[in-house]
Amino acid sequence: MNENIRQYFDAIEVRLIESPAVASYQVIRRDISVADGKLRIKSVLSNDDTFEFFIYMVESNRQLILEKYSFHWQDKEGCLLIRMDNAPHFPDMPNSPNHVHKGKEVVEALLKIPELLSFLDEIEKMVLRC
Repeated sequence: MNENIRQYFDAIEVRLIESPAVASYQVIRRDISVADGKLRIKSVLSNDDTFEFFIYMVESNRQLILEKYSFHWQDKEGCLLIRMDNAPHFPDMPNSPNHVHKGKEVVEALLKIPELLSFLDEIEKMVLRC
């Protein structure tokens, strides 16, 4: 088991537990090997929105690298609010495959790879201001 990836995954769960915007969460998948790790969690937010994410991380030269990711936030009616991912279905976008879906209609390039805990901070701000 990769200790650095385990610690990062543990920190994510602690953050979810401590977040006032997260009502509950469920670990769908948590696999850690010597070289990589996969984590998928579905959470219900305090306003009944849903935030689900998947990350696939590898460690190279003592650095954690986010190889694959999907951060999906939808409202309680099931309408997409924001999804950031690196699925390769927009190859002509700058910094492909990284992109963000804003609602059903808007897709924009992401100029840098998002950080899960920073995105959770943004969700908290939006949820708790209501």
